[in-house]
Amino acid sequence: MPSKQKTLLFFAGFVSSIGSFAIICTCLATQGWVSSKVQFKGTNYSGNANVDLGLFKTSRSKTITDGVALGAEVVTRDVFQILNETNSIKIIHILIILLLVISLISSFLSSATTCLNSVSNPYLTFLGPLGVYVWTAISGIPVLLAMILFAVNIQANEMPKEIAKAMDTTTDVFGSTQNTYGYSFWLLLLSLSFNIGTIGIIFYYEHARYSKKVEKEKPMEGAINDVILF
Repeated sequence: MPSKQKTLLFFAGFVSSIGSFAIICTCLATQGWVSSKVQFKGTNYSGNANVDLGLFKTSRSKTITDGVALGAEVVTRDVFQILNETNSIKIIHILIILLLVISLISSFLSSATTCLNSVSNPYLTFLGPLGVYVWTAISGIPVLLAMILFAVNIQANEMPKEIAKAMDTTTDVFGSTQNTYGYSFWLLLLSLSFNIGTIGIIFYYEHARYSKKVEKEKPMEGAINDVILF
């Protein structure tokens, strides 16, 4: 059976890992990734196209700020249907989802490993602290890459503008874009924090165990040396 210290620390690591797992599930399921205002101009009017973008669904509505035009209803579409003609953006978007799925699986394996160590002492090395380090790292790195790639798609590739154009049936000309990242995007930072917390907890346990081991191996101070006379 594991010691009380190991049980408590690995259980704390389990809570942190399962927290990361739950957050990634939330980010994949929710659609609040980014809200964008894309300026457009028509024949005798101008305004903003409001694009709310998620990983799988997107919606667009139009607001007229100058001139008179018929109001446009809110249109909701599947992201992958819209991105058929924008290959580079679509490839990156698919890669973002795959990275998050990899992170989700790794978070689950990290939580399973920490839970196992909180109730037992596995003999196999990869089921111990080393396994926690590996799975947590595999979970955290894809999340960071997904955030970077998503920002690239939004800022550099102007994904909201491309979506606004693809969902439009008029001859309006679309211009500059103002983006506001939503909670689904920023929650990934919390997931990273949980991953760092898991590694920190297990590292503290390893350090404490090593310190105890060194302490036991120290020779007793002031021990009496036996001298054998021949």
